Amino acid sequence: MFEINPEIKVKKEYLLDTTIFIVDDFYKNPDEVFNLLFNREVPLWKMDQKPSYNTIHFEDRRTEEYNYALKPVYEFLQGLCGQTYDDPFLITNVHKFFKHDFNNYKECIWWPHRDTGYNGIVYFSDECGTNLYSPDFYDKSARELGNEHKTVWVKKEKYKKLKTIESKFNRLAFFDGLKFPHGMDICNDKYFYDEYRYNQVFFFDNPTYKMINTHRDI
Repeated sequence: MFEINPEIKVKKEYLLDTTIFIVDDFYKNPDEVFNLLFNREVPLWKMDQKPSYNTIHFEDRRTEEYNYALKPVYEFLQGLCGQTYDDPFLITNVHKFFKHDFNNYKECIWWPHRDTGYNGIVYFSDECGTNLYSPDFYDKSARELGNEHKTVWVKKEKYKKLKTIESKFNRLAFFDGLKFPHGMDICNDKYFYDEYRYNQVFFFDNPTYKMINTHRDI
C-alpha cells in the first residue's frame, strides 16, 4: 500500500543552511493510498480545545493511528534528515474553510508554527502548498497567537515569507519544521466550498532542541 515509487528522484534545495527535499511521484500507487487515508470519516481535530472556531469558520480534521506498514517510509525519510521518530504513525491533515470575513486569506497567513524537527508532507491536492517563514520574525508574533483554533490568522506583515513549496498530487516535501515557522499557503478560495485540502504528514525530532509548546499542523 505505501510502497515508494522505485523510480523517484530526490531534489534538494538549500535555504538558511538547511536542506529541503522535494520528491515528485512519491508513492507507487497514490490512488490506493488516497482511498485508504481519506475515503472514511476523518475525525475533527482538537475539539476539546476551547474556545474554538473549528466547525464554525473552518473544518480541521486529522487521523492519527499507528500503522507498521509505514515503517519503510519513515526509514527512508530518516535516511534523508538523520533525525529520530517515535513510531510509524499514519497522520493526515484535512481542511476546508467557510465563506466568512474571519477567513481573510488576502491580508493574513494561516497559523505559522514550528514543530520538533523535520516535517514531511505528501500532498494529495494540487493547490495551496506550504509557506516557510523567516525564523527572525517568529518569537514575538508566536506569543500573540494564543489558541490554535481561535487566533489562527496573522497579518502578513508580521512574517517574512522565504519560500512557498507548491502543492502537487503525490509530491513529498520534507523540510526543517523546527527552524522554519511554516503554515498552509491559503492563496485562493479553492477550499472555501465543498472541496477539502488533503495531505499526509510525518514528524521527526531534532535531538539538539526541546520545545515546550509545539503544534503539529502543516
